[in-house]
Amino acid sequence: MKNIRIHAVEGSNLVSASGCEKLVKIFQTEKESHHVFVIAALRDASLELGTLLTYAETHDERLWSELERSFVLWTELIESLLTPLAGEKVLERIKQGFSDMEDLLRAIWLVEDISVGSQLYIDKVLGSWVADLCCHYLVSKGITADLLEYPSAMKLSEVKPQALFVYGKLPQAEKSDPREGVSEYGAAQLGAQLGASGVSFWNSLSLLRNADISEVPSSLVIPSLSYSEATELSFFGAPIIHPQALLPAMNANIDVQLKWWGDVKAKGSVISIDGANGSSNKVKGFSTIRDVALINVEGAGMSGVIGIAGRLFSAMRKASISVILISQASSEYSICFAVPESQKDLACQTAKEAFAHELQDRLIHSIEAEGECAILAAVGEQMTGQAGVAGKFFSSLGKAGVNVIAIAQGSSETNISAVIKAKDSKKALRALHARFFLSKQALSVGLFGPGSIGGTLLDQIASETQRLKEQFGLDIHIRGIANSKSMVLHQDGIDIANWREYLATEAVPLDNEKFAKHIGATYFPHSLIVDCTTSRALAQEYVTWLEQGIHVITPNKKAGTEPYPYYQSLFESCLRTGRRFLYETTVGAGLPVICTLKDLVQTGDRIHRIEGIVSGTLAWLFSQYDGSVPFSTLVREAREMGFTEPDPRDDLSGMDVGRKSVILARELGYEVEVDDIPIQSLVPEHLQELPLEQFLDKLEDLDGPIQKLYAQATANNEKLRYVGIVDKDGNCSASLESFPLSHAFAQATGTDNVICFTTDRYLEQPLVIKGPGAGRAVTAGGVFSDILRLAAYLGARI
Repeated sequence: MKNIRIHAVEGSNLVSASGCEKLVKIFQTEKESHHVFVIAALRDASLELGTLLTYAETHDERLWSELERSFVLWTELIESLLTPLAGEKVLERIKQGFSDMEDLLRAIWLVEDISVGSQLYIDKVLGSWVADLCCHYLVSKGITADLLEYPSAMKLSEVKPQALFVYGKLPQAEKSDPREGVSEYGAAQLGAQLGASGVSFWNSLSLLRNADISEVPSSLVIPSLSYSEATELSFFGAPIIHPQALLPAMNANIDVQLKWWGDVKAKGSVISIDGANGSSNKVKGFSTIRDVALINVEGAGMSGVIGIAGRLFSAMRKASISVILISQASSEYSICFAVPESQKDLACQTAKEAFAHELQDRLIHSIEAEGECAILAAVGEQMTGQAGVAGKFFSSLGKAGVNVIAIAQGSSETNISAVIKAKDSKKALRALHARFFLSKQALSVGLFGPGSIGGTLLDQIASETQRLKEQFGLDIHIRGIANSKSMVLHQDGIDIANWREYLATEAVPLDNEKFAKHIGATYFPHSLIVDCTTSRALAQEYVTWLEQGIHVITPNKKAGTEPYPYYQSLFESCLRTGRRFLYETTVGAGLPVICTLKDLVQTGDRIHRIEGIVSGTLAWLFSQYDGSVPFSTLVREAREMGFTEPDPRDDLSGMDVGRKSVILARELGYEVEVDDIPIQSLVPEHLQELPLEQFLDKLEDLDGPIQKLYAQATANNEKLRYVGIVDKDGNCSASLESFPLSHAFAQATGTDNVICFTTDRYLEQPLVIKGPGAGRAVTAGGVFSDILRLAAYLGARI
């Protein structure tokens, strides 16, 4: 093989500054030293000249103004891309071309007819201008270049300049569509003639993926495939593969690269004889044919009768009906075949006419057509002889709720085809792609509550998702986001970087059942719902979600403090289903409180006492309070800074601390209920039921009792702190206490949480965990950590 690469490229891709710059990038990225560009006829709307022929034929007076306009456009293009000296040489060719073209147009005006030769002449002239432009542009960049007509290029035995641009009438494959790949067949032939090391087919649509990206956004580029695999995919609608154009390269055993002009540095897909890529995946890709109808012929009288199939398909051939797929039961009781939807009625009628006698004698019971179908195909040469591929294919469809109407597979086993209803095609394609190509650690994630904590969590995931996928194989798909009124769902995953815009523009009314069903799609390896709300109603759904096979992670304390029978049912569901319920952030926000307690208990340590400042709001209030500023003033200040709930009584009641104490006690196995523990409220009884505004007006009523307690603590050289306590017998309390200045609680500042574990191992000096116990970033980070813990449990390399 020579150190030459042949490129099939559309002329319209080259007539711009970016197009010419991409030529230079090709020289920088490709390994070959010599490149031949076979240019397809220019079809750029502003620069092509085909309309001038029509104007001349119809005596349209716009001809002459359009001719002048076209000349100006070409002149401006050349002047914008080339230096004056180089541009002058190209403009000479263009001026002469327009002069010759004017003579041709006058002749057409007279005879009122456009010959085939006229259009070919226009295409050749435009091709020569594009080639000349590109030559001079590359020369200006220090790359030797020349241009040549295609017939002359086919006579070459070697290529001397670094770049050769080939134009003119190009050969086309038999029965090829003149609108598709018009330079590809010629490029492949030239590659075979020159013994090139490779051929590149450039297209303006996309890279070749293992599924249609418009239906499966997570589809992957196919790095390599064989010629037979490429042919199979092209039959099933892969738009950038033109199998006839591959023949010259295939016969010469030259690799063909399918590349996208939108990204010249992308490797694209390599088509070769063996198509080997070292991948363990036996399937290269999936594709569909839509607008298909299925014709079913059945009857006991067909069994063992020679010639039935021959008569049937001969009748189809005579009626010019295209048969796309054939399936027959081994009992010969039925034959079904697929045809284009547009030929459904004709095919059915043709079959009935062909078997009129058998229908009359009831040898054939029925001939029926079923419309609105699609054919879904899996393609891959490595499927041959591999057990389990078909099972995986059909089980995936079954789990996705897709009914298979007919099945076909050739003995070569490179293609498995199934006929399904067209309405199920997108769902089926996504199910198969997820099963065959997604990481085993792919997570289907739905999030409730995209507010302060939930929104921050989504932003944190957005910044790390690519790294997690590349380093650890963790593939997070945010497939649903819901607030209290609306939700957005996406089959493959919302663009996490733009989730706010998506939620604002694509939201539909909230349906919790539909949301959970969507997130729990069986074709994803794992499903997770993250509840970042404070909703009790959602917390009561956790058992249902776990039973549906969905993991649950939450900072919501409601589930952990529901009546004990429900709490117990949560963990029974986890044991029964193998799903995880993680809730680290229910106590201490992002601090490792729950996991530390679990580790102590599960390693046999005996817990004597747990004490903790576990409310960031109350921690801030009492670390700031020194008697110089009224307590009510600090409460108002905390509310303005967002440290408290909108109604500060939710914090001052002590209920938050009480709930967290119950969660910790239940971790020790105690059947504690929130209603059974003493919780000291800092809100006087006469203020507890007032409307919010009236309560805020009377905040000063809090000052006296707090001032009195502060004075007593100061007199004892102690500080006030609101703490939750769990003793060795599981007794819980939440109250305002005073502690010596040397105590860890007295030294806490700001919103710090401090949790002390007194155990057999930590008896003389308690184990202390200290750090920010409030704030959206640390809480969201704690939830994110729970997601990573779940991923590690599921097998991610974290």
